[in-house]
Amino acid sequence: MVLGFTIFEVTLIVVIALFICTTVCALSMEAAVLFTPAFLFLFPTLIPSFPQISPNEAIGVAITIEFFGYTSSVIGYWFRRQIDFAIVGKALALTIPLAVLARAASYFIPAPGLLLVFGLLLMGLAATLYHAHRHPKEALPDYRPRIYLLKSGNPRSFSEFHPSGLDRLIWMAAGAFAGLVGIAIGEISNTFLTVRKKIPVKISTGTSALILHGTILSALAMNLAILKLAPGPFHAEQIAIPWRIAAIIAPVVLVGGQIGAFINSRLKDQTILKILMTVYLLVGLFVFFRTFQGG
Repeated sequence: MVLGFTIFEVTLIVVIALFICTTVCALSMEAAVLFTPAFLFLFPTLIPSFPQISPNEAIGVAITIEFFGYTSSVIGYWFRRQIDFAIVGKALALTIPLAVLARAASYFIPAPGLLLVFGLLLMGLAATLYHAHRHPKEALPDYRPRIYLLKSGNPRSFSEFHPSGLDRLIWMAAGAFAGLVGIAIGEISNTFLTVRKKIPVKISTGTSALILHGTILSALAMNLAILKLAPGPFHAEQIAIPWRIAAIIAPVVLVGGQIGAFINSRLKDQTILKILMTVYLLVGLFVFFRTFQGG
């Protein structure tokens, strides 16, 4: 037995977790997009001894796992020069405060409400990507990302990025959704940069991965603070994150993060868009209908 599971059960968890992590890191999606439904529905069906957990607990452990996977993935994207640090800095200034506030607010929303937001948001993003796929716009051919964090070099060596007021509102909404249900910052950022700002998909994906990582890290810190301090109004004593699950999966996603970044560098832009909208739609529909079935 390993942490309460048989060797076969651990192997099954590892294989599924590696597939999920590779997929989300290759597409710059939050781990919660696939891990939350897996924790709530897939693992309990396949593994009888898997603990039954609430949506907030599933989102909490998914955010924890995501920290490890995206730490690895971001390093891979940085190594391949797919991150624009000029965009990252402007985005995180908006997404982090909203993610922290929304993570606290999530404790006051009923579980079915969280899942409905989760499912509807994914389906909406799928529709946006479908429209972009049917009416493609050419990415900026001469866009040059700022690939250095500390060394800016010649200002003319990278393209200027000036977000509008609407752009800022989009990122703030993305940060709020990330704190609320553990998803959206990667998906919205990737969709926003690719569709609205016409940033090349590979740059958009790597940049969104780092925006996602920084935003989710802040939401994770808030979540751990609430669980540790357990303020009365939050009823956090009723939330029990299954840390043994995180302990099994965390080393797996470190590997999956590198594989995901490598796969992304080999995919065509249109292929990435097709996979993204398919995954968003299928997972969104699944969670949406399972929520109503459970209700």
